[in-house]
Amino acid sequence: MATSYVGVDIGTGSVKIAYRDARGVHLIFKALPENMMDEDDLVAPETLVSIIADLRKQENIKPKDVVLVLGDSVTFFRHVTLPPMSDAELKLNLPYEFRDYIDEDLGNYVYDYAVDEVPLDEEGKPERLELFAAAVSKKLLDERASILSKAGFRLKIAIPSQMAYTRLLLDYLERNPLEDGLHQVFIDIGYERVSVHLFHGAKFKASKTIDFGVRDLDMAIADLKGVDRHVASTYKDTNFEGVLDSPECEAIYDRLCFEINKVINFYNFSNADDVERMYLMGGGVEIPQLLDVVVRSFPIPLETVVMVMPPDIQQLEKTASFGLAIAGMLEGEAV
Repeated sequence: MATSYVGVDIGTGSVKIAYRDARGVHLIFKALPENMMDEDDLVAPETLVSIIADLRKQENIKPKDVVLVLGDSVTFFRHVTLPPMSDAELKLNLPYEFRDYIDEDLGNYVYDYAVDEVPLDEEGKPERLELFAAAVSKKLLDERASILSKAGFRLKIAIPSQMAYTRLLLDYLERNPLEDGLHQVFIDIGYERVSVHLFHGAKFKASKTIDFGVRDLDMAIADLKGVDRHVASTYKDTNFEGVLDSPECEAIYDRLCFEINKVINFYNFSNADDVERMYLMGGGVEIPQLLDVVVRSFPIPLETVVMVMPPDIQQLEKTASFGLAIAGMLEGEAV
């Protein structure tokens, strides 16, 4: 067996872990206490250390090397075109490609890139570099590394979510090469936001974040039932008194579909080919009423992200919620 890596996805409301051992793939979920995150900044890092350390001990997780997937809200990710240059020159020049996106000192960030393509001229020499580039705060990355270290893990690789989706697609297309070239979209329905990522084959094309998510359901239920958001969340999880079928929740489903549809329509308008397939993932997929409305709202073939996962993972429960953690695990195995 190749070296085992633990895929870790630290979200606003939960920690998700995926790893493989001789017994198979294991998926571990742990909800985070309310108000632990403030605009994606950790309010209580030591609490997160305890949570992850307890998970490692309770679940008897043996692998220590981690691939951490960084969410859209904490990374900058873009496609850049540069003249041919060495790796050393790239490291010097890459920060300046983010000067219009990062308001603070560029030196406060860590930068990395993945090669998209290198077109050649008539003499077979590189004409230009087409790259996917990412930037993340040094402070945030150091904090995450410290948390994982104190919890008994080693941060080996950190990747932005866009490259995590790419890994899922590369893994899928290796098994299904005839499906390469499809225009497809990942829709991650999270707690605070929905992320929409568009791909042509396994190549990233565009993304959009919608500041709207499962939390809005909790807030609607809280207003409807006259309870606080924490209690409302338990009502949502159990569909207490059929609350998920209420007009208030249905309005949230409809608004969510409207916002997603705007992103897809814009992409279709800007490209010669329309989106041909949609993959749903994230905690919102576990809400049947929401999933039903999304399925009815789009004529595009729609699947959960489980479809692009390896066969041995597809049979596990609630796999669609673990897309990024599983992608992290696969990224480590591909090293």
